[in-house]
Amino acid sequence: MKKQKISSARAALFLRNHWLMLLIVAQPLLDMLAFWTQKPDGGATVAGAIRLAVMVLLPLWLLFTLKEKKDRRDFALLLCAVGILCALHVLNLCRVGIVNLSYEISYMAKIAQMPVLAFCFVYAIRDAQTRNQVYWGLFFAAGITALGLGLSVVTGTANVTYGEGLGVSGWVIDDNRTANSTILVVLSAFSVFCAVKSDKKAVNILVPVLAALVLFTNGTMTCYLSIFLIFLGFAVFLPLEKMVRGASYSRLAVGVLVAAAIIAAACYPLTPKSRVRRSQTDFMEKTQSEFEAELSAAPDQVSPEEILSDPDMHKRYEDFYWKCLWILSPDMFERFDIDEIMAKYGFTADTTILLNTRALKRAYVSLMWDHSDTLTKLFGIDISSAWLSGGVDLENDWPAIFYYCGYVGFAAYVCLIAYFAFLIARRLLQDLRSAFTADNFIVLLCFVLLIGIAQYSGAVLRRPNVSIYLSLILGLIHYQTRVCPVGRVCSWRGEWL
Repeated sequence: MKKQKISSARAALFLRNHWLMLLIVAQPLLDMLAFWTQKPDGGATVAGAIRLAVMVLLPLWLLFTLKEKKDRRDFALLLCAVGILCALHVLNLCRVGIVNLSYEISYMAKIAQMPVLAFCFVYAIRDAQTRNQVYWGLFFAAGITALGLGLSVVTGTANVTYGEGLGVSGWVIDDNRTANSTILVVLSAFSVFCAVKSDKKAVNILVPVLAALVLFTNGTMTCYLSIFLIFLGFAVFLPLEKMVRGASYSRLAVGVLVAAAIIAAACYPLTPKSRVRRSQTDFMEKTQSEFEAELSAAPDQVSPEEILSDPDMHKRYEDFYWKCLWILSPDMFERFDIDEIMAKYGFTADTTILLNTRALKRAYVSLMWDHSDTLTKLFGIDISSAWLSGGVDLENDWPAIFYYCGYVGFAAYVCLIAYFAFLIARRLLQDLRSAFTADNFIVLLCFVLLIGIAQYSGAVLRRPNVSIYLSLILGLIHYQTRVCPVGRVCSWRGEWL
């Protein structure tokens, strides 16, 4: 009985001292759990329920455990602000008529997770011990992800990224295939950081090579372009760090990073995305040629006024728009007038625009926005109407936050990100030398990558399994810029790497 009590006490102590690391380590495991427990109808997964529970329980736990009364008050106010914005969005839609209330609440919870967990990590990461938990957690999460990806390939159970033979995603559900690329970028960046800090030649070589291979075979342009940003970024930063601070670095590691980037550039035609783009380009060029042949007698430049006033020209453009867009979104033509659809596209006849699904989704949601009243524009349109009626959900995150959360919600999101950008700039101006470290560079690099990917690819701010990584990065930025004293070098040391 006494041994059981001692064992329980040790387990409780370990959990208390390593809960943040365990939370991060659990993320790739939850993604794998979602893959193996997914329902045939694509409904909610067990992993999703666990993530929702974390978003609810973690803030509540911090509210009761934060020592300073001021911290508890400020933390509560921040959480209330997020809750009020979400509530105003839903209440306004109830005023104008909402398609599906439960879907709307669920979606707003996904959008709210990033700021909620960011606030949690800001108040949780207050010393070197908790900061180190994040680094170790990301290190172990990268290892688990690489192991799971390897096992999925060996066992023949890996999911593809785009289609058969077009990218390897591993044990990832269909809804998260492209979103998974962002996770791979963050974990690969951190793996490279660990590799360049190591004094072991095997680690200097093998880890970057493995990271480049994972990013290359995933197949998305997000992963492919990140190879150059991460690898060349570190290859440039390390010599600069030596110049600024006198820090040593491995020339072997830098050589491997540069070589990997060069090989990746040379192998671009072999990437899955390159093959996908070639097939899309062939279809676009064929459709474009057919339309231009029909308008061969028309002047080169046709104004919107001429199209609308000439019945024959109008009919040809209308048929062309139906041919390009109807197969992508039949509901668009039932919901909106053909003239306003063509006007939204600027009456373009460019198939690279008309056959682009991202552009179509933006046009559809923008038309919904045009038909909204002032309050709806302040707090956001009906997301459930866009998805359940039109089958449309914006892929790029920043336009999605703007349309889904309105002027008020978008401004709040931008201010949040701008605040952390301000912290970075201020810290660099206060003491560049002590801030010019690889630890700060990896945090800054991940911050820039995630904010950029949110616009370029999406699924950063609205996917709980991805947005948690941005929340962690914001927590680390706060620690490195606000908690760590100016003039002190706050570095993580993985001694056995």
